[in-house]
Amino acid sequence: MKRTMMRYAVPALALLLAACGRSEAPSGGSEPPTDNPPGTVQGECGPVLPGRKQALYGDLHVHTSFSFDTYFFNSINGPREAIRFAKGEPAGYPAGDTDPDTPVTFETLDRPLDFVAITDHAEFLGAFELICEAGGALPAGTNPVCNIIGNNIRGNIRAFVEGTTTPFQILIQTLLSESPTDRTAWAQERAITDEEYVPCSFTTMHGYEFSSNKRGQMLHRNIIFRGKADEVPDTVFSSVSPTSGIDDRNVNDEWMLFDHLNTECGKVKDCKALTIPHSANLSDGRFFMPRDFATGLPPGRDGVALTRGDAEIRRGYDRVFEIYQHKGGSECAVGLEGNYLSGEEGSCDFELSKNVCAGLPGDPPSCAKYCTGDPSRDPSFCSLTQSPTYLTSVCETAGVNGASGPAANCTTPLDYFRNIMAEGLSLRSVLGINPYRQGIIASTDTHNGTPGMVREKMYPGHGGVLEDEPKDHLGLWACDKKSEDPNDPDNCTNRVFTDRARGFGTGGLAGVWSAENTRGQVWDALHRGETFGTSGPRMRIRMQASWTPPPSDICARLAQGGESVTAATGAVMGGDLPPKPDGATAPWITVWAMQDPGGSEPSLPLQAIDIVKGTLDAGGAPKVHAYDNVVKTTHPVDRPAPDCSVNAGSHPDQLCVTWQDPDFHGERDAYWYARTREIPSCRWSTQLCVSKNVDCAALSAANGVFPAETGWQGFEGCCRMEGGPGTFKGRNIFATIEERAWASPVWYESPAALLIKNK
Repeated sequence: MKRTMMRYAVPALALLLAACGRSEAPSGGSEPPTDNPPGTVQGECGPVLPGRKQALYGDLHVHTSFSFDTYFFNSINGPREAIRFAKGEPAGYPAGDTDPDTPVTFETLDRPLDFVAITDHAEFLGAFELICEAGGALPAGTNPVCNIIGNNIRGNIRAFVEGTTTPFQILIQTLLSESPTDRTAWAQERAITDEEYVPCSFTTMHGYEFSSNKRGQMLHRNIIFRGKADEVPDTVFSSVSPTSGIDDRNVNDEWMLFDHLNTECGKVKDCKALTIPHSANLSDGRFFMPRDFATGLPPGRDGVALTRGDAEIRRGYDRVFEIYQHKGGSECAVGLEGNYLSGEEGSCDFELSKNVCAGLPGDPPSCAKYCTGDPSRDPSFCSLTQSPTYLTSVCETAGVNGASGPAANCTTPLDYFRNIMAEGLSLRSVLGINPYRQGIIASTDTHNGTPGMVREKMYPGHGGVLEDEPKDHLGLWACDKKSEDPNDPDNCTNRVFTDRARGFGTGGLAGVWSAENTRGQVWDALHRGETFGTSGPRMRIRMQASWTPPPSDICARLAQGGESVTAATGAVMGGDLPPKPDGATAPWITVWAMQDPGGSEPSLPLQAIDIVKGTLDAGGAPKVHAYDNVVKTTHPVDRPAPDCSVNAGSHPDQLCVTWQDPDFHGERDAYWYARTREIPSCRWSTQLCVSKNVDCAALSAANGVFPAETGWQGFEGCCRMEGGPGTFKGRNIFATIEERAWASPVWYESPAALLIKNK
């Protein structure tokens, strides 16, 4: 198959990159040319060349002190501070376990973002800032009632991370569910968002997060509006009601959100909204549910079969999918291939927050390739054994009202993007429309009010006081009772090592290809899916597909934000291929990618481009095929050195390939998306451990804790621990990461694929 794929690669162009050497600053780029070539027209921001776009980077998942949880993690940064951080100004971080209100350190981005949306939780929006500070009359941290609430939330963070709700939190939710504070806070956020908008330079967009968390199943969406404040509804929609603590069924949560947007946005002139599903990897099989054998359809509104009308509603709102954020990757996951994967897949080990692989006897067979038992080479997730926070099981059932099984916090193949997109092809064959079709972005989900903070080196964390020191980042021993000593195994009830935040990643960035940096054009790029996501570095990736071979300069065109196709001949990422012309065989797909140009730290070169295809087999079942390394570096790829240094060598700063699908069937629907990967580097957790020269051989056999004289107490999470009291031993975890970028799919919908059974 490798020979077949490479036979279709276009080898001759200098930009095609097996021959492209790495440079300290990448030589290509997507910035518009400085001169005005023939054909330019006057845009909103100046002369533009029709069809030419630039890569813009932003964060569309940002929580500030207006979010109920962020207020108790890091109350320092409100919406304005967060936006100005995205523009390049400093923002504060607290320290200590109980004081989220006092800045101790400050951070800045090495490069400003191009756009941002503040997406505070609709649930209790602004309530605690308004109530705890009495509308600004009290300093933060001085209200004793709020301090009790905050200490309770921070003290039960394991339940919070796992998506469960304590009785105390249910009581607070019930009391505040009808609080009118959200209107005041939403009005303030809309005003700030418009005031901070700098057309053509920095874009702000109105947004909030709908955060249904019933039964621990995350059905979260960010809502992003296109217009200015008076083109946005004056209400947000919360998933919490006075009865949520009693009735936690979630069968209609998404439909209630869509209905609300239809009603409220419909009342406002020029209102346009889209929704961004995220954290599907934490939805316990609930976000995208399996089809019923009898109907060929998943459950929809009221738990009955999805209708075409509701499929159209979902398709109209869910425009892009957040493939990566702080809580892990949602592209694919080893051990969760299900019946979808056709062939082999070598890159589904990326930042798995919830996983089914830990090197244990009951692991799915595909896990053995990754979790070998050697923590110095295995991915990070192989050492995440805390259940059910990270280590979990495959759902035996998945249904409405939180009826997934066999246990809470299970996971399924349909929690991951590539399988979801393939499943949507099957739904189109029944409904005539694909309700799951979406583009790709990534974002941070920061709860520090620091959009774009994605660096691996000295990563400052995601949740303020929850991650302000190594033991909070990496994990620590815990007992059931707070009065007990975790360092004394004989007097610690149900002693367990809590991995805390070690399973979480640094988050990613959203990328769009847009002619200009304006609110309307950024939103339009999101809506049409001309988007990409990165795991943090500012890589660029652009893709097109056509029915005929592209011109010889296609790589240069893509590098400049252009393409060679029209709606009649092909499509760019997010678009539809036109009907297959007579005589055409398979589409030609061209992908160009470039490494991050670099900011305060040098960036790393590229390793490969992969193309992932979803389609239907001869029996109509959805299948996924990953074509890894359709073009790759010609030099050996090494792991980072023990000190985490990386030898960039002669790996390319750019890669480009034209590839023709070797197994295309014109009568079957299909999608293709592209992924580019950097050479390996150290994960943030490894960098933290290496920076202190931690040696896990020094762990105390008595209690699995470093002796005080080592200076490494709090760094126990650097170790893969085995044994029990008296026999504890540890081995250093050396987890690496292949940073990556994903390009939104190109779609092919065949008229022959339709067999409409349900109207």
